[in-house]
Amino acid sequence: MRLFSARGRGGAQVGAFGVFGAAFVWLVGFKVVAHWAGPEGVGLFSQLRQMAQAATIGATFGGTNALVQGIAERRDDAERMQFRTTAAGLIAISGSLVAIVMTVAAPQLTQFFLSSEDSGLVSAVRWLALAVLLNVGATYALGVLNGYRSYPYLALSQVSGPAALLMLLAGAWWWAIPTTPQLLVGSFVLCFGVTCLFGAWGVSRLPIFVVASGLRGLTKSQSRIFLRFALSNLVAALSTTVALLLIRSWVIESRGLAFAGLFDAGWTLTFNYTTLFLTACSAIYLPLLTAATSPEEQKACMLRTAYLVFGAGVLICYAMVLLREPLINLLYSPQFQASGEVLMVLVIAVIFRGTSWVYGTMILATRNSRVLLLSDLALNLCLLATARYSLERYTSLEALSWAFVLPNFLYLVFVIEYAHNKNSLMRRRLIWPLLVAGTLPLFYLALASSAPQLAYSGFTVGLCMAIGLAVSVAALIAYKKVAL
Repeated sequence: MRLFSARGRGGAQVGAFGVFGAAFVWLVGFKVVAHWAGPEGVGLFSQLRQMAQAATIGATFGGTNALVQGIAERRDDAERMQFRTTAAGLIAISGSLVAIVMTVAAPQLTQFFLSSEDSGLVSAVRWLALAVLLNVGATYALGVLNGYRSYPYLALSQVSGPAALLMLLAGAWWWAIPTTPQLLVGSFVLCFGVTCLFGAWGVSRLPIFVVASGLRGLTKSQSRIFLRFALSNLVAALSTTVALLLIRSWVIESRGLAFAGLFDAGWTLTFNYTTLFLTACSAIYLPLLTAATSPEEQKACMLRTAYLVFGAGVLICYAMVLLREPLINLLYSPQFQASGEVLMVLVIAVIFRGTSWVYGTMILATRNSRVLLLSDLALNLCLLATARYSLERYTSLEALSWAFVLPNFLYLVFVIEYAHNKNSLMRRRLIWPLLVAGTLPLFYLALASSAPQLAYSGFTVGLCMAIGLAVSVAALIAYKKVAL
């Protein structure tokens, strides 16, 4: 097995184009909203997007992971079509139910997540149900394309929707159309609708589509196995999304939309785009780790990915800390400079998250439903507790950001121990020295940024940057040395 074979390299490049192309377009979209509507507009736009994401994850049993793994582990085309038939039926039913519930319960959802009873917001949430229904179809299509490794169609589908959203937002900004919740939701309807159309077209182009379209679904026992894993994946993925949704709703309730918008700018620049980077890696990593049959193959696959993700993540995080002021001005506007406090702290949690994702994927690959469920629930309950404590005791953006560091560190400790327990070749010393060396300078910079000038001088900043660069280079050298 080769982690990056000739086909794998080409697939990784096209898949990365889709993920990062979509990420770039979303990033430009946030900049348009920042100039058009300011921090309050960004806060509302982000919360509506988070609501749509939570509903979509609930309707698709946790996103694309269950689909990708179910297709990737089946080698026979007929078995794949049986799996797709069952998955499509279940997702269609759950998606319809979620959309109906959102439509009926729109007033309650608006009050709970947006701290408002405004009729315009209630109407927008009802329209958001349509966006969710379209996003469910798009998510199913993207999962199938990913499972078949149909990367060109996958990339086209991923980029097309956000591009349509950007054109709508840019036009509204250019023509100085007033910002309304309905218009923001309309951009999501357009985005997810275009993605769904292109995704369906890509699925229809798969060779097996015409040949095996008449096959029945999985047997009852096979369906139960799929549902058991999918439901565990659902609860794990939904717990993360709902936790973020609750935290944002608490921020809006206690600090207002402007504060939420400033926090979300720092969050988007760190966690949001780290997640997209990991999603790009997952298109190659999860199927290969699932297919690894020996401890040696597992070790090689995990370490190679861990060193690559960690090395690239450290380099990017240190660059963001160094260039945070011009970066925020470029990607948002000078009104968002306070988001630099968020960025300084969240980069630490991001490095923990990136590494824990690599190790934690073994839970998905081995389909350990109980561990997947309990570990994610514990992580997000801890996150909710630290965020609530921070909002009740402190008033700064920086304090809220620290609430994300501790839960992600504890989860990192757990998944490294889990991987070592499942595969004794995955020794702790292979990753911990790099993690400690890579994060200590960031801890110092985050804590010293409000300290006396001597503690945060140009020399100390330069020294910390040099250490970060050295750690990144060491990780990438280790990546090259892992034999496959």
